[in-house]
Amino acid sequence: MLDMGDLTWNREMQLMCPDNPIGTVDLYLVNHHGSDLSNNPALVNAIRARVAVMNNGARKGGSASVVALMRAAPGLQGFYMLHRSMSAADTNPPDAFLANIDSASDGNWIKISAENNGTMVVTNGRTGEAKTYQR
Repeated sequence: MLDMGDLTWNREMQLMCPDNPIGTVDLYLVNHHGSDLSNNPALVNAIRARVAVMNNGARKGGSASVVALMRAAPGLQGFYMLHRSMSAADTNPPDAFLANIDSASDGNWIKISAENNGTMVVTNGRTGEAKTYQR
């Protein structure tokens, strides 16, 4: 799992260029709540995450450009967000990948369970549905 907190765009670029010292990852916690101050395409594209989770709020993070970047990221099999983003509008993932779709449903969660063989199970607390991602 890669969690870089609030690392900014320029520092991500310095880290990833000219070489990628991280390699690929299975799970990416999208930087800085999905803010466009972070999530440089050089980082997102190089890590080739299988699953990404954006810890955003309806009005915090979740910028349209980062949502679009994540949805188009190479190798990504699943992209989940804690809240439907007001700023991302039509680029939000389908409701099945959103833990909270409106302010009345705040408090739902995304749970990741990982197994030794690299399999991940992602459960959406709002829907109760779980999806398995094989290594």
